[in-house]
Amino acid sequence: MTDKSRMAPGHVYQPKLGTGIQWKPGEVALWIGGKVVETARHGSESPYQFWHDLAFAEAFSSVTHWWFRSAWTQRVRLSGVQGTLGNSAAWGYMQFIDEQTPAGTWTITEGERPEIFVPYPPNEIQPLNLPLRLALARLVAGVLTDEVQPDAWQVVTSLVRTNELAQALPDTLLPWQLEGIPGTIRQEFCNIQGLIKR
Repeated sequence: MTDKSRMAPGHVYQPKLGTGIQWKPGEVALWIGGKVVETARHGSESPYQFWHDLAFAEAFSSVTHWWFRSAWTQRVRLSGVQGTLGNSAAWGYMQFIDEQTPAGTWTITEGERPEIFVPYPPNEIQPLNLPLRLALARLVAGVLTDEVQPDAWQVVTSLVRTNELAQALPDTLLPWQLEGIPGTIRQEFCNIQGLIKR
């Protein structure tokens, strides 16, 4: 992050939290800390189209980094494969923050399109934070292909740079899938927020 960096929530406005983007025909409002900090015009025909097309990035072009219900940034390390489960899924450990934090378990199933399960960091159960889940799953895939060194700490963030939104919320199928998400991450991003294509 630099002095010119600007973070903002990219999710649908949450009145209880006072954060997010409030969509209205022709105009959107960016809420942070219970206040509207910016408004912008847009040409999206529906809330679904606005978020599915990642139009919030164009509407609020001064934002450099986006977060989705959480801006978690911390250290992570994971082990290589430790064994297999009864369903032939390979498993290993994933630890967050430091050596004192209990490790969770990651798994990956066999098959044409393997399914990867990753644990959430402590106190970070945010289903909408798909960029974080995807980043952690990419670490698992990387350990299996020897592109990620096992048992080495590295910093992972759920903050997404504007120019990396399409990679963090892909609209095409990956060679593997996140647990419980057989479709695209982008579609799930809309589904979780209750956005329906009409």
